[in-house]
Amino acid sequence: MSRRRGHDEGGAHGGSWKIALADLMTVLMVFFLVMWLISVVDPVERQAFINSIVGEPPIGAEIQDEKLLPPQTELIQLDLKPPASQAEIEEAMKEVDPKDIKIEETPEFTKITLRSDSFFESGRATISDKTRENLEILGETLKGRQQPITVTGYTDSVPINNFQFPSNWELSAARAAMVARVFIDMGMNKKVLTIEGKGDNEEVASNATAYGRSLNRRVIILVDKRPESAIELN
Repeated sequence: MSRRRGHDEGGAHGGSWKIALADLMTVLMVFFLVMWLISVVDPVERQAFINSIVGEPPIGAEIQDEKLLPPQTELIQLDLKPPASQAEIEEAMKEVDPKDIKIEETPEFTKITLRSDSFFESGRATISDKTRENLEILGETLKGRQQPITVTGYTDSVPINNFQFPSNWELSAARAAMVARVFIDMGMNKKVLTIEGKGDNEEVASNATAYGRSLNRRVIILVDKRPESAIELN
């Protein structure tokens, strides 16, 4: 005598293929959806769709959480130094004879006056090894800052006319350029440097005496301390 199988046993076994078919259809649907997105959807919209699925914030949305970084973060130049103080400059030039240099400070500028007779050969723009060493120390002190620096050369009123320097104007400019060149060699950013040659203009003493002429032969390094004059360095 045959025994009939229970209704529950046959039903459970006969319905498993439906579940497998449903899983297969879901996978195929997702596959074709992804293929369609890749082929027709704009890349920005596609990324937004993906972000919405994985829970990322939309592109361009503001991030409210303070723990998260904004999309664009400004780079801070940590290696920049604050404006040079008079004390720092005096320390850098401490080996220079006080009679050959004058350092003055105002709220806007630090003015360094070098007597040309002690720093340059007569009628030339060349410097001694000792002078270069002193200027290198000053350049090391001033570099890495956003302060504009103007180097200006001056002469006395005695005319000069040789193969290298047709006039006092060229000589004064060459001396200013020599100082700037030493600073650049020490790593100073050339963006902050300006050189000027003013010849025998703007005398500070009478050219009628030898002493007065010696005071007029000078190079002035003007360091700008004003915050609004700071130069952006790369």
